[in-house]
Amino acid sequence: MLCGAKPLSVLVAFLFASGYLGSHESKRTVSTKQFLGLYLCCGGDDAGGVRFGCLGFGTDASDGEGGRDGCGDDENDEPGAEDQKQKTKGSSSRNPFCSLLNELGVFCSGVVAGLYASRNKGNVISDAIIESMNNKLKEKEAAIASLEKKFEMELLNEKDVQNKELAKANLERQSLVDRLNLARHEITRMGQALEKEKSLYRELTIQAHDLENSLKEAGNEKRELQEQLKKKIDSVAVSQERFNLLASEIKDKEADLRYASWAIAEKDREVDQLSIAYRQSLVQLTSLNAEIKQLKDVLLKNEKELQPRNETVLKLEAELTSSLAKIDEATKNLDAVQKEYDEFKSSMEKKSASDATLLGEKDETIHQLEEQLKLALKELNINKVLISDLTSEKDNLKESLNVELGNVENLYQDLKITQDALEKSRGEACDLAEELQQSRYLCLDLEAEIGNIHDQFTQATELLQQNSDEAKQRVTVLAEELRVATELLSESNEKLKITSQELAAAVQKCDSLEKELVDADEKAESAALVLKQEKLIISSLNKDLMALETQLSKDNEAQKSLEAGVEEATKSLDEMNKHALVISEELELANNQILSLEDEKAELYRSLIQLKRAHQVALENLEDAHNLIVRLGNERESLQKRGEKLEEVLASAKGEILQLRSQINDENQKPVDVADKGDHPTRKVTRRRKANPQQKDP
Repeated sequence: MLCGAKPLSVLVAFLFASGYLGSHESKRTVSTKQFLGLYLCCGGDDAGGVRFGCLGFGTDASDGEGGRDGCGDDENDEPGAEDQKQKTKGSSSRNPFCSLLNELGVFCSGVVAGLYASRNKGNVISDAIIESMNNKLKEKEAAIASLEKKFEMELLNEKDVQNKELAKANLERQSLVDRLNLARHEITRMGQALEKEKSLYRELTIQAHDLENSLKEAGNEKRELQEQLKKKIDSVAVSQERFNLLASEIKDKEADLRYASWAIAEKDREVDQLSIAYRQSLVQLTSLNAEIKQLKDVLLKNEKELQPRNETVLKLEAELTSSLAKIDEATKNLDAVQKEYDEFKSSMEKKSASDATLLGEKDETIHQLEEQLKLALKELNINKVLISDLTSEKDNLKESLNVELGNVENLYQDLKITQDALEKSRGEACDLAEELQQSRYLCLDLEAEIGNIHDQFTQATELLQQNSDEAKQRVTVLAEELRVATELLSESNEKLKITSQELAAAVQKCDSLEKELVDADEKAESAALVLKQEKLIISSLNKDLMALETQLSKDNEAQKSLEAGVEEATKSLDEMNKHALVISEELELANNQILSLEDEKAELYRSLIQLKRAHQVALENLEDAHNLIVRLGNERESLQKRGEKLEEVLASAKGEILQLRSQINDENQKPVDVADKGDHPTRKVTRRRKANPQQKDP
């Protein structure tokens, strides 16, 4: 019964261990060596107990190795198996039921061996698949790390480019601020120069008013002189009337003498007495002739003194003509300056037209650059598609994605900073544009003021020309009046000569008229009185001549002052011309600076457009990167889920394997303990000592 019971218990234990009587098919893991060991142990011989220590209890390939380590190689086990078969045959002759059980055990062992081989193949295939998956995961991790490095390098390069662009923008802004400060200094300097010119213009206006006042005073003096000349002319007319009266009286006296000639013959006796009186009268006449000669000498001296004065007047007239010629030259120069200014305006308009054409050409180049940028963007999109295709295979990117997200946040902050800087630069550009407009308005105001100054200058020149013409007319009138006065004096001298001749004739007649000496003496006394009156008249005329000389000196001084005023006016005109040239040069410089500022503004506008485009490209790149990151995150989550599923599957497989091992170990230990208790209680400890290290090895 023991022999019959042992095979049945062994079969039941084997079936439970292999999983045919269990619930899970995965628990069917029993090696042939274990089965043969159990079978031989159930044979009823003592050899089964001896060979029980060679049993192995592993479930994997390592169990087979453990069996080999404990019991030796398969070749060494085959003779033992044959011996066991022979012993079983011997025992089967003893017990037929045991032989049936042995045959069933052999059949079941063959079936279990085939199942075990198929399971080992499936385990090898699964191990190879897991290893290939691990290799693929490692390759994908390496590719992800390389892509992360590339992306970080691209981000660093973009940061460097943005920093360089910001530095360039700051430098350009500083240069624009410096240029604006220079323009402001130049504008202030122009304002100061204009204020100086305004002060000079005010001084010139004051001088012009002074000249007008002096001219008015000269006109008043001229009127006074004209009135005095009229009075003198009236006095000369009165003297002429007196001379006419004297001539008529002399004629009457000649008639009387003719009538008295008949009475002279009767008075020849009284000739001697009259001769004495005649001699006395001759002495008186000689004295009168000497006085007349002295008066003639005085008149000649006066005429000689008037000649250099007339020459000075002529010199003054020549100087006035030269000053007028200079004024005409100054006006011609002003006309030339105005023509140059008009030419400058036309050249500026031509330059503006050429600048417009250049702007059109530059716009065409900008369109070409935009097309090139579109092509570059297309290439970038293609590259992005390739990158997305490559990044679709990425896995396990938590840490790298966190780093990238931090970088993206930094980039967003940098972009915000750049946007703030761009807004500031835009505001500064607007301020610069406003300042440029203000400078243009100031330039226009300066041009208007310069035009007003030119108008005022032309008015001043016209007034000076009018004043000079009036002065010329007044000088010519005075010269004519002096000539009239000299002619009147010459006529009075001729009349005096005529009177002297008539007096000589009268004296001769008095010689013939000795009878009427008393009447002649009376007439001579009356003539002496008349001569005294004439002397008084001549002295008054001399005084008038002296007054005229003083007035002429005053007129000469006034002419000198007018000449000085004209010279000052010419100097002021020259200064105004110089100031006008300086202002025109400054206007040219200001216009050049304005053009340079406009060019710089256009360059800034272009740079801002380029920055906007770069900003848009960067935003697009960031959006693409964000989309890529989102895709990578989704793929990573999916891969994480797959990995977690695989980990769960592996954990469940490991748990099942451990459960199977524990069950197999438990099932193997139960029959071994039973066999040890029934047949060989003395070898119980040794067997356990040998089996324990084999169980620990796997």
